Amino acid sequence: MGCHESRQAAPHQLPRKVPSAVRRGPSELDGWKGEPRLFSYMQEVQPVFDKNCVRCHDYGTEAGATLNLAKDRTNTFNTSYNELWRKQYIEAIGAGPADTQPAYSWGSHPSKLVQVIRAGHEDVELTKDEFERIVTWIDINATYYPRYDSAYPENLAGRSPLNNDQIKRLTELTGVPLAKLARYNSNLGPQVSFDRPELSPCLVKIEDPNGPAYAEALAIIQAGKDMLAQRPRADMPGFLACEIDQQRQQKYARQERIEQANRKAIAENAKRYDIDTR
Repeated sequence: MGCHESRQAAPHQLPRKVPSAVRRGPSELDGWKGEPRLFSYMQEVQPVFDKNCVRCHDYGTEAGATLNLAKDRTNTFNTSYNELWRKQYIEAIGAGPADTQPAYSWGSHPSKLVQVIRAGHEDVELTKDEFERIVTWIDINATYYPRYDSAYPENLAGRSPLNNDQIKRLTELTGVPLAKLARYNSNLGPQVSFDRPELSPCLVKIEDPNGPAYAEALAIIQAGKDMLAQRPRADMPGFLACEIDQQRQQKYARQERIEQANRKAIAENAKRYDIDTR
């Protein structure tokens, strides 16, 4: 029932020629490329770009100036993710709109990235698995983080390893309004690389690469890299959420256990009384 039923008739009023999908039970989900897990852009999608694209589409390359697909982590996401969203290579709803979207108006079908891949680009030939990873990512609305939990709740967007004072000082040194770049409508593209601090685009704004301002700015970005190594964020192995997010997840886990027990009681026609879940 649902997708394959008539929306204008009750089940007993369906036509004689009932679709086969309605005549059988629901299919069991068989997983997607391994054990069930939260979807992570860095784990599932970025390796495809690393293997097939980054040799040309990287910092300092001609193709990279058009579209940079490097994995370097920025203040909020990573380079390739920022580029693909900002330059509209993907068609995803993001945080809106709430209206129902017409078929094929969003997702992988109208995606510029997918169209380029299908048309053939240079000598790049993705495997079936690699292509499926890209279109699946777009079709689940092009997410980045596997979870919303934060390692840096007091910092920019809850994601940056640089604290507010460091962001302010880096802005003063480079003239790049880093705090405003977390907003979609004022994003100037990747400005910081915590994987390769010396390639951070914001450093180009400093006239003298041998002067004290450049050295200080580079040191701030390096400090962010060191912080990520010490306290990984949610797009990295070893991530540990901040205390308040850990407490929230523990509460959700308790509620899920209660819900499962309630469902079992209903199935067994048993009684189960509500308890305090706070």
